[in-house]
Amino acid sequence: MTLILDCAEAEFAEKGYNGATLTSVAELAGVDTSLMRYYFGDKERLFEAVFMRRAPASNELRRQAMAHYRETAGANMTLEGIVDAFTRPVFELGAKDPGWRNYLAIVAYVSTSSGPMRTLMTQAFDYVSYEMIADMKRVIPNVPEEDIYWAYYFMSGSYTFSLGQTERIGVLSNGKISALDFAEIARRLPIFVGAGLRAMFAAGPAIKKRPFRAMPKDALRDELEDWQRHYSRTTSMAAPKQGKRR
Repeated sequence: MTLILDCAEAEFAEKGYNGATLTSVAELAGVDTSLMRYYFGDKERLFEAVFMRRAPASNELRRQAMAHYRETAGANMTLEGIVDAFTRPVFELGAKDPGWRNYLAIVAYVSTSSGPMRTLMTQAFDYVSYEMIADMKRVIPNVPEEDIYWAYYFMSGSYTFSLGQTERIGVLSNGKISALDFAEIARRLPIFVGAGLRAMFAAGPAIKKRPFRAMPKDALRDELEDWQRHYSRTTSMAAPKQGKRR
């Protein structure tokens, strides 16, 4: 069972839910596909088993870190400290173990999915998320509750994106930094999130007065038409000319 789940985890992390198959997992594990079906039934149940397997361990480590921070910081708790306690244990797991890195990539995938798959996040992580939200309310008790949830939304977006380990930043930086460097992410994320959230809370009701206007329809149409002409011209120039067959 452990071998199958490890191999399934690696397949789902590399190929995504749609790319991985029971057959590919069975081949990687060196077992018969019929054994896979005996244990898990179908790919959906296998994916659920992979997703739920490591959740209790990561949740317990985060709860311990948050409880320790509450105890040691007392009345001096900060947003940065709360974010650090919530995120650092998982980054530490990913930094040490490739199996955990695979799992965290799957969590990032599920966190941005819609439909039935999103219920896995609720089943696995909601109670720890509510615990963090409660800590945020302790630190900033006079902030409207809706802003607390927006705060969690923006924090979790930065956090789960980091779990995905997409190496676009490695490309953009020419290798100077890496999305695989969980230690550096863990050091910087609480500072980035804490400063942003404080600025949002300080803005208060003025946020609702900030303008939000779509691009004027004519301007949008002109932009799209210009882009389409440029794209068509570029692709036609780049397309190889078909020569005559001999």
